Amino acid sequence: MRLLSIASLGLHAATLIATLAVASPAQAQFGLFLGGRGGVDLTDEDWDLFRKALSDALTPMEAGRRTEWNNPKTGVRGDVVVQKVHERDGVPCGDVQANFIRRTVQPYRLTFCKMPDGRWAIAP
Repeated sequence: MRLLSIASLGLHAATLIATLAVASPAQAQFGLFLGGRGGVDLTDEDWDLFRKALSDALTPMEAGRRTEWNNPKTGVRGDVVVQKVHERDGVPCGDVQANFIRRTVQPYRLTFCKMPDGRWAIAP
């Protein structure tokens, strides 16, 4: 199973959208996550806060677990809700709804799986 590391979340949406035409399937999925429905224009600091909230929501893995993040500098905030926990190809995974909020809510649903090295990665 190919997974895209959540470390890749630090990339800006514009960069991912620009490379979408030559992206791998996982990158293409994440490009759609970032830009296919209006885009998410976040700073590096916003992404860091989101990644922390994502990791906190998935550890421990419990359906219904919710974490929030907020960047007062940019006015962007959001939350992460674990909707379902399951295994995929023998690894623990969580179906997640991530909401990015700046004037309006931009909800995204993705599945993240825990790699053997402990990193969370997006499942294609």
